[in-house]
Amino acid sequence: MVLSDHIAKERIVFLKNRGKRGALLELVRATCRTVPELAPQTVFQAIWAREQLVSSWVDSGLAIPHGRLPGLKQFIMAVGRSKAGVEYESADGQPVHLLVMILGAQEQVDRHLLLLAETARALRSPALRERIVAARTREDIYDLIVHGEAQSQESRRNGEVFLSHGLFEHALALAEETRAKAILVDYDGLRSPGFLARLRPGVEIILVTQGKVPIPPAIAKRYRTVLTPFSGFSRGSQRSLTLMLALTQGLLRPEDRVISLYGIPGADVLDTLAVVDVGRELPSYAPSAELGDIEPQVMARVIQLAADLAREGREGKPVGTAFIVGDYEQVKRLSSQLVINPFWGYRDEEKNILDPSLEETVKEFSNIDGAFLVRGDGVIQSAGTYLRPGPASPKLLSGLGTRHVAAAGITHQTNAMAVVVSQSTGRVSLFRGGALVMELRKTKR
Repeated sequence: MVLSDHIAKERIVFLKNRGKRGALLELVRATCRTVPELAPQTVFQAIWAREQLVSSWVDSGLAIPHGRLPGLKQFIMAVGRSKAGVEYESADGQPVHLLVMILGAQEQVDRHLLLLAETARALRSPALRERIVAARTREDIYDLIVHGEAQSQESRRNGEVFLSHGLFEHALALAEETRAKAILVDYDGLRSPGFLARLRPGVEIILVTQGKVPIPPAIAKRYRTVLTPFSGFSRGSQRSLTLMLALTQGLLRPEDRVISLYGIPGADVLDTLAVVDVGRELPSYAPSAELGDIEPQVMARVIQLAADLAREGREGKPVGTAFIVGDYEQVKRLSSQLVINPFWGYRDEEKNILDPSLEETVKEFSNIDGAFLVRGDGVIQSAGTYLRPGPASPKLLSGLGTRHVAAAGITHQTNAMAVVVSQSTGRVSLFRGGALVMELRKTKR
């Protein structure tokens, strides 16, 4: 989902109110002026009712208030910028300088959650948010949100474009020589991707993106895409993760060979080419048909949260936790609560892991001993859950800790997948069918 499809420059507001209620009213009024069929009171009540359940604060200086209205035919977004800051009941105690309001249809819960997640990812960079707060015009704010970080100096830009395009041409020739199924291209590393709209390749091109830079319609309609919103992993981990998600979406098969074209995470330049046999890269991973009830975007979100915990910890201290995803009814029979379940009694739409406003809640509960149990559709059923599977799978490697063994054991006896954060090493491990499918290692700094 592309943010530019839902944001209008007329709905970018320089906020005057420093109180939460007043700032939200400013956003609502600006929205209703551009969409006359909406009643300001109805819209505000939907937004305010959601705020009473849980604050829409997402990250330092950022909040994403949102609400759903019956019969709304399209998603509508409005942006509020406050240099002085809005008092917002933030988890860090600091005022919010950027509010992105989202209105969606009552009937489209899944798409609403996906747009929330996309918005949080697009504005994840503190540097980008600082530039938005400092911007002078609505046009500048719109461009920053839609296009992400501004281009670097022209000389450096030209050199990186030349390197990226030269490597891409080499990848096309190599794909033909090695009979590769596809070329996986790090789209975020192409500073000038317009040539893709004119290209007529003899091999399938699959674009890989973190979702920070919208893909123009002329390119998006021609190529399939893998969304990998993960940062902080090594190159090898990024490549393995991309292949896993491509398998999950049915874009690749274990017997395929691909050309992987990528760069240093966050460098915005392609500098590395690899020929990869998918089955050798992921020997323990099977096609998406065996994923059971797990939705791909849920798995991606769980891995993202695990990566954040591995990189950041909590309050400067490393944490370890586990997420058990899918096949909930079977997993429940092999588990019990260590503590009172903090997610008990809430409606499903209030505790879906795809909702970015729950991110801090999930991270805070990661300090509790035990695991998170997550349904395949993303609903968090419990935290602080004790896993009590039977004997470990013979495919399990020796030397793993009790948390890893228990998580792997659950996947051996159910159709669930497990994502485990190691407190001692900071690595993220994925288990499936009782075996270690993948181990993601952090980038060394």
